[in-house]
Amino acid sequence: MIKFWERLQSLETLTQLHAGNEADSWWKLVFTAVLALFLMAVLMDWMVFGDTGQLSGLPPVQWRTKSDRRSLRRLALPADSVKLAAVAEEPTKTPDRTEMIRQRMNKAMLAIMAARTWDGLEVDHTVLRSAASDCRPCLVFVNTRSGGQQGMKVLIELRAILHSVQVVDLQKEGPEAALSWWSKTGLKYRILVCGGDGTVGWLLGVLEELQLEYVPPIAILPLGTGNDLARVLGWGGGFTGGSMLAWLQLVDNAHVELLDRWVVQCTDSASSASSLRRPSFLPALQQSRERKTMSMCNYFGIGVDAAVALDFHQMRERSPHLFVSCLVNKLWYFRSGTKAMFQNTCANIGSKVTLECDGAAVDIPQNLEGIIVLNIPSFGGGTDLWGQAHAAHEDDEDGVDSDSSMCMEDSIIPDHLQSLRQSKQDGKLEVVGVHGVLQLGASQVGLYKAQRLAQGSCVKLANKVPLPVEVDGEPWWFASDGEIEISLKSQAFVLARNTASSHAAFATDVVDSALQRDIITVAQRDQLFKDIAHRSQTSRRFGSFPKLAFD
Repeated sequence: MIKFWERLQSLETLTQLHAGNEADSWWKLVFTAVLALFLMAVLMDWMVFGDTGQLSGLPPVQWRTKSDRRSLRRLALPADSVKLAAVAEEPTKTPDRTEMIRQRMNKAMLAIMAARTWDGLEVDHTVLRSAASDCRPCLVFVNTRSGGQQGMKVLIELRAILHSVQVVDLQKEGPEAALSWWSKTGLKYRILVCGGDGTVGWLLGVLEELQLEYVPPIAILPLGTGNDLARVLGWGGGFTGGSMLAWLQLVDNAHVELLDRWVVQCTDSASSASSLRRPSFLPALQQSRERKTMSMCNYFGIGVDAAVALDFHQMRERSPHLFVSCLVNKLWYFRSGTKAMFQNTCANIGSKVTLECDGAAVDIPQNLEGIIVLNIPSFGGGTDLWGQAHAAHEDDEDGVDSDSSMCMEDSIIPDHLQSLRQSKQDGKLEVVGVHGVLQLGASQVGLYKAQRLAQGSCVKLANKVPLPVEVDGEPWWFASDGEIEISLKSQAFVLARNTASSHAAFATDVVDSALQRDIITVAQRDQLFKDIAHRSQTSRRFGSFPKLAFD
């Protein structure tokens, strides 16, 4: 009882002291809040700038072994090579403690905001020169929607081995800001596109629109369904997994080639309202026609192949959750092909379309169901519809198998087209005709050859009825009485994989090294790259790489 009474008296004493010093408690509260704000500002400043003032918010490069570091020293930026751009501060004469805390907090907040944008970053070239004198980093664009779940896995692994400014997720931001920032750094870099042919075409189009002085060459990690361009460049028909370090090594050892890019101008028919019958005493209306312009890298199709692509595209837009992998996508594509075969909406396409190549009319056989204009020797996942010249001569010598229903009589190659070869950098297009969906499927296993129709640098088509068309896998319905013209637009630098020791790869490295050391200009580098690409094509035909004329 006595102890309880003593504790009660001590509690009353504390209460009296607290009531008497109520003013002091408020000052203690203010002091505690100011101290907390100061510690928060110091902590934010340390998190963003670190001890040396460099950008520590970006994850460092995580090398696995020393051999990996030696092999990829040119492709990865050092962890301390990218810093925050200097933030301008307003000078103050005699700032007090509160003003200093406010300035430090503002500086930290501005640094965090700048780190989220490309304009707030800058490259420390001194660190780059000390790390690698021949630094040639790789800028990677990843389409995480491509290849099912592979895109996300590739993104995670690349961010673990490369600097964060070298890996861009195309589902979160476009490529324009990253390409503009990299062009301002003065670095001579390469681009790796992880995605399908559509993603590659998107990047090539953005590079043309930006009109950069230094245009980097593009390599491909195929994550799409068809991956026809990746097949032609030697990167394979699809990424099956494996270490990204090995793939980056292949990018570093690749050689440059050229890719023709074409412009497709689609002019629709006049609107139905303007085509209504008018009284004879009224003046005629000026009919306006809508024009749609697109870029093409791989192929253009009108007829049965476009009908299959259109049904596949519409089903994927309605139910994207059903397309989870490349294998499943091909099964759905087979379903679309079966549907188009039974509908038979593109039969006798020769009576619905007129074709003109380099100003000369081209006859279209009546039993064709589709016309395909090719830029590369790969269609629909690796099919060579045009065929090479030596294969054509062998077929002429051996004859056509009369027992095969796939190799029809109309597939015999005309005499003036037998010796013509296909190339992705010769400024010419190849036009072929296909007989149906079943024959397209048979071409996947070499049981069918498309019929050669023409080769030229300008192709024009006119349709009399509504027909499905596609450009690089993007399909739509084209109205009747429309006109389509395909002409050469430009040439792009792409990187081809080296399967063995290549003189083209050595020549590409020499040109890149000369550009980095300011021995040659960017214009001279572009001209030498074109020379390397043409001579590399010649070496594949005749087995030797001609000498380069550097004068």
